[in-house]
Amino acid sequence: MAIETIIYVTNILIGGILASLMTHHWLRQEHSERVRYWMLATWVMTVADVLFAMRPVVPYWFARVVPTLFVTVGHGVLLLGAQKTADVPRRWKLVLGAIGLHAAGLILFLAIGRSSNWRMVFNGLIWASLSLASSWCFRRAAPVFWRPLLGPANVFLAHGLFHCLRVSSAVLFEMLGWTEASVWLQTVGDLEVSLFMVALFVSLLVAHLQLRNEELARALAEVQTLSGLLPICAWCKKIRDDDGYWQKLEDYFQSHSQIKFTHGICADCYQEQTGRRPSAKSV
Repeated sequence: MAIETIIYVTNILIGGILASLMTHHWLRQEHSERVRYWMLATWVMTVADVLFAMRPVVPYWFARVVPTLFVTVGHGVLLLGAQKTADVPRRWKLVLGAIGLHAAGLILFLAIGRSSNWRMVFNGLIWASLSLASSWCFRRAAPVFWRPLLGPANVFLAHGLFHCLRVSSAVLFEMLGWTEASVWLQTVGDLEVSLFMVALFVSLLVAHLQLRNEELARALAEVQTLSGLLPICAWCKKIRDDDGYWQKLEDYFQSHSQIKFTHGICADCYQEQTGRRPSAKSV
């Protein structure tokens, strides 16, 4: 079995395991939208590896365009997930534009018909741009996504820098006429895919679990705060917070819980203020 086939089979197994884990996590998270992007990305990347492994048995044009384009679609879904996680506007047009540009470039290289390192340079520039954009988005998300050394933001950054280095090597080899070196660069790229997928999706799972734990800890702190004794003014009903400041009752509860107040008038106050007995519609 060729080394290329072994790498693709390994990537398929890794992708299948990660896709199953992300699907399970998505179902457990009650179909969370941001987790759905990660789940879709794992399946797209896994399908891409399956298509790469099928290259020897599919038409030449299909083998040269579709598997590579699937990788770009996967990166695009990852970018949309990063934008959703960071609560920044999702740039659908930007993602679709990158996919369309890559498709046009791949078709152009197919029409030229001459194998060169420039195709690898073109692929690397597209993937590096999408990865660095995802890293930038995660830098604007919660600290759990960028502060750890192996957080998703840093994994994307390392992946983008790898492609930049790979692009630089491909340009150098092309200028020196070492077209045969593209095989070596391709093998290195295929190996990096396994490391990238494992590091990225494991870091995403860890970050999501940590974020969930922080949310539960905050909810528990709110419950503990509201279940204790509250110092309240006997006249104006303001509440003294932990810093010694007096707050309106509504403001205190809004800042320490999910409660939102709406105002009305009770029957006794209505009668006191108007001198009339309230009707059902009045209160």
